[in-house]
Amino acid sequence: MKKRIAGEEKGVPVRLMHKSNLKAFCDQIGVPAPAEIARFESVSDIDLNGLPDRFVLKPAFASTAEGVMLLERDGSRYYDAMSKKYWSDDEIVQLQQRIFEKYSGVRDRVTLAEQRVDCSEGLAIPADYKFLGFQGEIGIIIRIDRTKDKLAMSYYDGKFVPIVDERVRFNSDIADRESKLPPADWRRLLNLARRVSVAVPTPCARIDLFSDANGPLLGEITLTPGSFYYAAGHTLTGAEDERLGLLWEQAEAQLSV
Repeated sequence: MKKRIAGEEKGVPVRLMHKSNLKAFCDQIGVPAPAEIARFESVSDIDLNGLPDRFVLKPAFASTAEGVMLLERDGSRYYDAMSKKYWSDDEIVQLQQRIFEKYSGVRDRVTLAEQRVDCSEGLAIPADYKFLGFQGEIGIIIRIDRTKDKLAMSYYDGKFVPIVDERVRFNSDIADRESKLPPADWRRLLNLARRVSVAVPTPCARIDLFSDANGPLLGEITLTPGSFYYAAGHTLTGAEDERLGLLWEQAEAQLSV
């Protein structure tokens, strides 16, 4: 991962990390994703008039859910489930402008309006399921619940069995640790994660999925998932780190055949 983050690995399909490219990829491989409602090439183009009463607004170029707003119209304002605040049209544009300027070095700073996910678990903010995939082999799964004031994390192995031991070392100052059972549609989530993992031409990719009431949806693909590498709230035991490294090497060998 250090080599990849430093840009020393060849052939990494970084274009797939830009959310504005994800729809074409999904169409190409026949994978469901939230429907794109509108695309704004710059912040000055953002026009909320004519959009549905419920939608997601997200900067396609930002990371770690920065600037993502789950909006619902309430009279002349919008309620954002992410910030748990009401926003006017102008305030929404001003926030997106700050994100736009923060990422001034990024090309193609597109902002997207997308379909709201109807969470199958009944959460106002759908749980985020992150699958660390190695060409169809899932190494570890992380579930993030963003509905509370503090993030809540659950962990599973590659077969969706909850991890309750010390394979994952956790920093409780960053988030709360939960031990949630797999969702009712865990098999469909796992199968979709494997399918996308195989379709991405690289040994390692994190596949982020949502459990929509009508079936799993692909949220994004991350090729530099550095949370374990940077020890950002959680780390792995040496044995678990080595196991995932072996999965990476096996996937690399598989691609080279």
